[in-house]
Amino acid sequence: MKKEVCSVAFFKAVFAEFLATLIFVFFGLGSALKWPSALPSILQISIAFGLAIGTLAQALGPVSGGHINPAITLALLVGNQISLLRAIFYVAAQLVGAIAGAALLYWLAPLNARGNLAVNA
Repeated sequence: MKKEVCSVAFFKAVFAEFLATLIFVFFGLGSALKWPSALPSILQISIAFGLAIGTLAQALGPVSGGHINPAITLALLVGNQISLLRAIFYVAAQLVGAIAGAALLYWLAPLNARGNLAVNA
């Protein structure tokens, strides 16, 4: 297990999960912002999420497995497909990536479109 953590490939995989989750949250939530000129339809938002997850899984899947979701990581851990240590690092990277993606969108989105940052509650 210690050998796994010390490898460069392991840290590339963890960074790939961070980056993929950041991009997924950024583009997914960005597609649902309430622009004053036109509100996005549910179809447009769904297509944006679908294209984002598909593209990221294809692009970064060979590096990390393309989990991009703590639920997927947990399922693979339960199924003995990944180690506990890898799962912990992946989930931490995914959570930090999601927060970073939302923060980046909050910082870049104009005030009039930001609203509640695509939260539907």
